[in-house]
Amino acid sequence: MGTDIRRTRGATLILATVLLLTTALAATGCTTKIVSEGGTVLNTVTSSGTGEVSASPDEAIMNFGVTAEGEDAAETLDAASATADTIIAALKDLDIDKDDLQTQNVNVWPRYDYRNDNEAPRITGYEASIMVRATLRDLGQVGEVITAATAAGANQISGPSFTLSQDAEARDEAIVEAVDDARRRAETMAQATGKSVGDVISISETGVDVPIMYRSEMDYAAAGDSMSVPIEPGTLDIAARVTVVFELK
Repeated sequence: MGTDIRRTRGATLILATVLLLTTALAATGCTTKIVSEGGTVLNTVTSSGTGEVSASPDEAIMNFGVTAEGEDAAETLDAASATADTIIAALKDLDIDKDDLQTQNVNVWPRYDYRNDNEAPRITGYEASIMVRATLRDLGQVGEVITAATAAGANQISGPSFTLSQDAEARDEAIVEAVDDARRRAETMAQATGKSVGDVISISETGVDVPIMYRSEMDYAAAGDSMSVPIEPGTLDIAARVTVVFELK
């Protein structure tokens, strides 16, 4: 029994000593050092790099909405649904695949009369809205699609949002540019201290941004009877950021 007590006291003393040493090292500002396979402490330089490449979008997202008003909720929704069906039919007539069409945001809400302060608001009718989302694979169709949907009864239009359906290659190119930029920065810092950059010790990606280009609906709100709305997709700038630790020689 006494032996167990001595062992426990000994373990406690060792643990307390380790804790004291750890606290002392922390107080002196000691940090972890990168060591080579041979045990030699390496001098390193850390730099961040950014890379950017431009790519042409190959896909556009459009949203076409319709609103209807009426005295009965069900009839109002039916009216909005009929117009939404007409919009969908018009888009299919332009060879938009059914898998690229989606009905969204079906809403019905009452309209109230608040004019009499002495009485509770009363329902005077209903409004209904439905949104049709279209993914366009042919950017040359965007203007034609907007015009067709407007003629079919769409009274709310948003988009197009231009995107890349396949962005892996653009992402990779941006990362390569970012690594090259990080090396250039590291070489500048190394030269300033009379050293040179060696092998890569570690590297991490801190983000790749693939933007979506939006176009204001005001640009084509007055499509009217025109044959097509002019649309320019422009380009997307894909940006990557990396952090690299290099050996200093």
